[in-house]
Amino acid sequence: MAVVRQRGARSLDACKWGLVPSWVKDPKIGNRMINARAETLAEKPSYKSALKRRRCLIPASGFYEWRQEGVERIPTYIHTLDESLLAPAGLWEEWQSPDGSQLLSCTILTTEANEFMGPSTPWAGK
Repeated sequence: MAVVRQRGARSLDACKWGLVPSWVKDPKIGNRMINARAETLAEKPSYKSALKRRRCLIPASGFYEWRQEGVERIPTYIHTLDESLLAPAGLWEEWQSPDGSQLLSCTILTTEANEFMGPSTPWAGK
């Protein structure tokens, strides 16, 4: 996915979605780290370093939220009315494989839903 990083000048770079901390041995851990809860970032070893030094923005046209209707989960695409870009916050990392190749990875920061996005809103089907 595309990310905007600030390292001196801003750059638009491609990253693998799913944060792979620089110190891990197996990059497959990133498959479980696609989203990071903003409320607990500072407590989690996997995010601490990136939170201090490697923040980014992730350009997106929208995102999906899931709502429950009985036993069925329904995806709902959330976007702006004028279809302008959103820029959720994220973190990025650089991982070096044993063969010397480099992997850039990222995660999207999430937080508790605000009043508009909460479960009692019309879009949520409640």
